[in-house]
Amino acid sequence: MKIVVFAPHPDDEIFGCGGSILKWMDEGHEIHIVYVTDNRVLIKWGLKEDQLLQEEAKEFMNLSEEEIAKIALKEAEQVSRDFGFSKKNVYLFKFHDQGAMNHIEYGVTLAKEIIKDADRIVLSSDNNNHVDHQATHTIAKRAAKEINLKNAEFYVYALYNVLKAPKENQIKIKVEQYRNKLYELMKGYRTQLCLKDTRMGWEYALKRRRSERFGVFKFVDMNKFENF
Repeated sequence: MKIVVFAPHPDDEIFGCGGSILKWMDEGHEIHIVYVTDNRVLIKWGLKEDQLLQEEAKEFMNLSEEEIAKIALKEAEQVSRDFGFSKKNVYLFKFHDQGAMNHIEYGVTLAKEIIKDADRIVLSSDNNNHVDHQATHTIAKRAAKEINLKNAEFYVYALYNVLKAPKENQIKIKVEQYRNKLYELMKGYRTQLCLKDTRMGWEYALKRRRSERFGVFKFVDMNKFENF
């Protein structure tokens, strides 16, 4: 099975569906990952929102957004290798952090080539209050619609939002055996771990994770549900 995972930012794949990725890899599936944005405004956003851990961030404080983006994308490439992704199955769209909504059409063009023979698409939820997460959902779903990917299944994960899907459209994947691996993988995102909430999620949530929940939908379900 070919599975394509869309991560709005580097590290969203870990918090959104990391254990499931590792499980699917163990099952022998062909997994691809798309990193949509570049985390360039992470430090500026952290300062603005009082989310920045000054001690952890000190080496990044005087860097330009372009320099931070280069570091963040290198982190994503290394973490993807540590996950076990084949290099040819890793895609960097390099859209500016907080700006993916400005590149929907180009994102759709890029995504269509990647997903054209996918069996499962894993994407962030619709009606998302984070602009990059919403853009990622829109890109992935619109690409699938434009190429009429009617036999694919869609696994929707929620970050920052509550997953809203009927019980019959929900699935829980047990990932307890992978949580220590996820904890170690997250260490590769040193820039992201400069943020208070991200570090808290790393130190507490990942080591306690037992399952990951998805809304599971078909092509014909598009726009009939809150999160798809």
